[in-house]
Amino acid sequence: MGYSQEDLADGICSVPTLSRIENGERLPSKQHSEMLLQRLGYSDSIIINYVDEKTLKLHELKYSIRHAVMCGKLKQARSLLEQFVSMSPCDDPISRQFVILVQTILSDSKNIQEKLDALLTALQLTCPKFNQKELPIILSYEEIILVNDIAVYQAESGQLDSGISLLYQLKMNYERHMVNQEETLRTQLMVLYNLSKYLGNAERYDECIEICDLGIRISRETKKCTQLDKLLYNKAWALLKRGHEKDDIIAKECLRKAICLADALEQAQMKQFYLHFMNERFEE
Repeated sequence: MGYSQEDLADGICSVPTLSRIENGERLPSKQHSEMLLQRLGYSDSIIINYVDEKTLKLHELKYSIRHAVMCGKLKQARSLLEQFVSMSPCDDPISRQFVILVQTILSDSKNIQEKLDALLTALQLTCPKFNQKELPIILSYEEIILVNDIAVYQAESGQLDSGISLLYQLKMNYERHMVNQEETLRTQLMVLYNLSKYLGNAERYDECIEICDLGIRISRETKKCTQLDKLLYNKAWALLKRGHEKDDIIAKECLRKAICLADALEQAQMKQFYLHFMNERFEE
């Protein structure tokens, strides 16, 4: 990276100590390893213990692929996935699972059942005992994404109750087993958003509003806003459908906040969507 040992070690440890760490003659303390990783530009949330450059490259490619998909850069995601496939071992079920997941997300196919079958195949690579009624006790990040997407495709294909059931099980998984909040937040708000959406579609408006309130509270407490505008919209939609006294007043305030959030985050398409919905429901 072009840094000297003096620059990296300054104030953390001596240069001879750093040299011994680099040469494998000494293990760094947790505090030293975290500080050294931070200075090199890596996250200190985990200790990166890759044994070679290729393995590190695969890890970085995974991150870049996920980021490209999230940003809607599908052409870039496909190109990066090709690199990942060419480098990853073909007999590694975890790598194969990741490839199937991304290929399904990037697929232009309109056949939802085909996508469902692919995701179920991917999940069973690491969860061979998976069944619809009971999830494994603990799940990895990739497995949570897979179960979430399976639930979404089920709901979109008309299997609404099955999709809702899976999403409820994921919600319970966070409450019972997930410990690290930072890791939980990578997926929890996405799951709550999807659960609220399909509860609304199933006309289970009270449950939908309850799930939205949970997601909104978590978003505010943790300052994680990736799903907040969508949760506010789902709540407004469910309130207007439910039609209790003062529901329209609360719904209007939720929509106003969703519009402001979309504007602040420069999500022009979502802002226009919320504005159109607002104008349809409230003439003023």
